[in-house]
Amino acid sequence: MAYASVNGVELYYDEFGSGDQVVICASGGDFKHPDPDVWPYYMASYGYHLYTVTLRGHWKSTHITEDYGKEWYNIWADDIYEFGKLVGANRFVYMGLSHGSGVGWHLADRHPEVLKSFIAIVCGPHYLCGDLNEKQTSFARERTIQAADDPELKLQLIKEQEPDWSRIPPERLEEEKRRWQEHYEGWMEMSPEEMRLRPRIAFAWIDTEEELMEKLKTIKVPMLMLGACQDKIINPKAMLRSACAVPNAKTILWQSADHGFAMGRDALAEDARDEILLFLKQQERREAEGKV
Repeated sequence: MAYASVNGVELYYDEFGSGDQVVICASGGDFKHPDPDVWPYYMASYGYHLYTVTLRGHWKSTHITEDYGKEWYNIWADDIYEFGKLVGANRFVYMGLSHGSGVGWHLADRHPEVLKSFIAIVCGPHYLCGDLNEKQTSFARERTIQAADDPELKLQLIKEQEPDWSRIPPERLEEEKRRWQEHYEGWMEMSPEEMRLRPRIAFAWIDTEEELMEKLKTIKVPMLMLGACQDKIINPKAMLRSACAVPNAKTILWQSADHGFAMGRDALAEDARDEILLFLKQQERREAEGKV
């Protein structure tokens, strides 16, 4: 647990494992309870040197009251670029989930030379035909912003996320209830300034699906995209569009998965882990053969 000074802010990060195969993973409040058996922490168990970085504006990193408008993801990407240099990772794998993958899109666009590959989970970018409000914000994020000043709505939003305990196998029930309590407490402790952040979307200056397709065609970093057909935050149509646009990307969609499927302990999360590890081994082999 440490802080990195980059671009005028302090980024809180943890480090797991060691070695030359560096994976950097960035997010907002997803790294409060490290668990070696779940995403992304299991990467250290498979020989990777993992850094989990909390983005500016969130949790223990510098909080932000300024609205960066359409520049949020550019700024976050530049922060991670500088973080990589600070920890001596001249080239690294970037792995992101949800808004963390938004950072990866902008890293791949602005600093492709530092990326060995980009593992993008429920990564969108958001579908531009009806999935955003007039402020170019997802409806889920807009409710979070509203809840910053509405305690009743804040409580309602977290209750809506509570699992259906009847569907949890008895042998996993106690562990899942513990994880849920951690998630609940983390949400309720979130500061109003964190909840008010309005980061827009990846490539926020692009207005149409056609233009976004053309932009995604310029992303040449090797990519693995993992998507969920029951995702209520990232429309599966967005995942399919990106799969069709990014050159040489590998894309996998799970029909029964939702937005957080890769972060659990069930068979879906294990599938996601196995696909990530397979992809990385394939990329390492190709690099050793000079094919990347």
